[in-house]
Amino acid sequence: MKSTHTRDLASLQQRLLTTPLRVLLIPFSWLYAASVWVRNQLYAHGVFRVRTLPCPVISVGNIVVGGTGKTPTVIAIARHLQREGVRVAILSRGYKRHAREKVTIVSDGKKVCVSPRESGDEAHMMATHLNDIPIVVGRQRYLAGRVALARFNVDVLLLDDGYQHRQLGRDVDILTVPAHSIVGLQAVPKYPFGSPEGLLPVGTLREPPTAIRRADIILLTHADAPNVSVYAKKAVEELAPNALILESIHQPTHLYPLISEDSGEQTSIKELQGKRLLAVCGIGDPEAFVITLSRCSPERVELLAFPDHHVYMEADGEQICTAFHAAKADLIVTTQKDEQKLAGLIGHQQLPVVVLAVALVVTEGDEKLTEVLLTSVRGV
Repeated sequence: MKSTHTRDLASLQQRLLTTPLRVLLIPFSWLYAASVWVRNQLYAHGVFRVRTLPCPVISVGNIVVGGTGKTPTVIAIARHLQREGVRVAILSRGYKRHAREKVTIVSDGKKVCVSPRESGDEAHMMATHLNDIPIVVGRQRYLAGRVALARFNVDVLLLDDGYQHRQLGRDVDILTVPAHSIVGLQAVPKYPFGSPEGLLPVGTLREPPTAIRRADIILLTHADAPNVSVYAKKAVEELAPNALILESIHQPTHLYPLISEDSGEQTSIKELQGKRLLAVCGIGDPEAFVITLSRCSPERVELLAFPDHHVYMEADGEQICTAFHAAKADLIVTTQKDEQKLAGLIGHQQLPVVVLAVALVVTEGDEKLTEVLLTSVRGV
């Protein structure tokens, strides 16, 4: 099976990180490191105030920019608590959203109320695929939480991408750490804290690896390969010996047409077997998408990767069409994060485009996770 990784669409930072010019970013990384250290110290010593809400808060986040699986984790936890009879609402920053109001209700649990542009990619994706779970976005998560509690009768708030948002108190801090590194199509052991290692902007770390000590639960994502997950688990245990460490995988569940999943038209992932695929995505870790597709036994996968949170334009649609015909592909496969933005662009074209639905599955420690979550919510 052949995989072609198209990198010409990467962001300026990604390009710099693969060239000797990366050294020019080192002074900025030092400044960033100093600001992170000072901020954390101010919170640790009570100089910066932590505000609490009158309900349990469970935070899910990461210390690496993009691609760790935190949004699928939020969805999985929300559904898990929902099955246990817990009423849940999700708070999100709404990254790159365009809205004037400080707080936006993306979903009331029954319907999606705003566009992806007004909500942000992840919030809109969660709203599209979660029923009876309100989604509220705002830069000030405390304010968003107050709105959620006033509007909806919920028992717990899930804080999406909240590890660095220390202004809002939380009862449980869950940190997602990718257990894999991708070279071609092979997962190989490496230090699982950013690629390349280093704080922004010279690397992809939001905080130093030692920051994982704040976590109550560390969830290793993409832990499919035993040698990788063992290495990653050891690296995490050395830094955070008191944290509960769990393992998870991203499990493909089904395919559905690009336009909408509401029609109920779903097909088995077996439809990908023996097919030539063009993978199109604008996510933090496009190689992980290729790895997931490769496990569905296609004949070949070629990747057209856009920057994370990419806003697709008409020229992108033309490029996707050209790449599809050049690859002699049978199907174009995209992610749930990209589907709404791509639907208006290429949904009307005569191209066979499907969305791969993926669920996060905890493969080690699921019962312990349930125990910790329910204890935080019910106090028993």
